[in-house]
Amino acid sequence: MSRHVLVPVDGSDHGFAGLEYSFASVPDASITALHVVDPRHDHEGVAGGPESLSERAEKHGERLLERAADRADERGHHGEFRTALRKGTPHTEILAVAAGDEDDPIADVDHVVLGSHGESPITRPFLGRVSEAVVRRSPVTTTVVPETTDAIRDRELPGDVLVPLDGSEQAEAALEYALIEFPEATHTGFHALSLPFDRPRTDVEGTYLERVLAAHEHRAEEVLESATAIADDHGTTLETATDEAKPAAAIVAYAEANDYDQIVMGSHGRSLAARLITGSVAEQVVRRSSRTVTLVRGRNPE
Repeated sequence: MSRHVLVPVDGSDHGFAGLEYSFASVPDASITALHVVDPRHDHEGVAGGPESLSERAEKHGERLLERAADRADERGHHGEFRTALRKGTPHTEILAVAAGDEDDPIADVDHVVLGSHGESPITRPFLGRVSEAVVRRSPVTTTVVPETTDAIRDRELPGDVLVPLDGSEQAEAALEYALIEFPEATHTGFHALSLPFDRPRTDVEGTYLERVLAAHEHRAEEVLESATAIADDHGTTLETATDEAKPAAAIVAYAEANDYDQIVMGSHGRSLAARLITGSVAEQVVRRSSRTVTLVRGRNPE
């Protein structure tokens, strides 16, 4: 389970939506709200003002962190709540904290929760530059929240959780994470067949493509049976579903069509990428999904 969650806040509504998600989804975890002062951006500059750019940026950051602490009090957060102010390039500082340093006062972070974009609004499906860098390079489980603060508050989190499965160790780690972290949620294991053709099933019968279809369906049965066994071990019922489309498109469309509250998936799948680089399917889902997406890295201890 998540024990120490890092939530970067930059003053945008999406940044505070990350806090709202954390309060609702991991109520017992320690939370650190982090603001990175980037002196290159002057939020409240007045020509000829008495304060330097750096001083104004620090005061702006301190006010944001006070707002974050007030929200924790308002929400009655059960776990420890701390704030931290750093100077530098935002994504660099966030990743440095996530990577961990035993001498760092912000130690043992095992989960980062952040908005999909910040103060510089970027039209979806593209992430903001900071979010993009963190998603690609974070060494710990990362949750991206694309919704507004009000939308997150309106959800009964953790709610209905969709877990994409492809038979990989990372996908099974994501399933275990969802089962352990959200025991009260409804869980659905989802497998995209990713058929190498686009034809009606009636046109496939009697051709070599029928064998291809049968092989993909057999693979889906194996993947979902394995996932069901994992859920049984946790004393949880797992619903299952499949789709014939390519994985990223199928996952996003299925979550939208069936109104899932969030998606929990492995950071990369069967074709293992370098551990610090997100797999292409996971990255596409984060970019396209209008629902919160958690990318699980490694197996999570109970």
